[in-house]
Amino acid sequence: MKYGDRRPGTSTSFLDAVSSERILHVASDEDGRHLMAFHLYDSSGSFVAETEGLEHHPDGVTIQSSSGEVLLAVPENEKDSIQYRLYNRNGNLLTTSDGARTMIYQLLRMEGVGGNWVTYRS
Repeated sequence: MKYGDRRPGTSTSFLDAVSSERILHVASDEDGRHLMAFHLYDSSGSFVAETEGLEHHPDGVTIQSSSGEVLLAVPENEKDSIQYRLYNRNGNLLTTSDGARTMIYQLLRMEGVGGNWVTYRS
């Protein structure tokens, strides 16, 4: 997913399909500013990091587990792709992306909002 490849007012959420907990939320406000919120776990289900809500990261951000696994890498350049490994609180891998290839596993639910439409994927 390209961080800057979003229309104003759109968003995509990555949720744990079992608990409906939002793990990652990527959005663009009405002015086109890119925002992100996250609540990240590692492969053992241990809490790693979170935001208070949607935040702008103009300098990019990288979140790693205590073992050094990259859980989220938001590029400084908004034209580049976000990389992530999203786990739920039980340590189940929900989805992973290296920026070029994305793998989606059965416990992921995605929700997208843009303009007057809403989509859900189970």
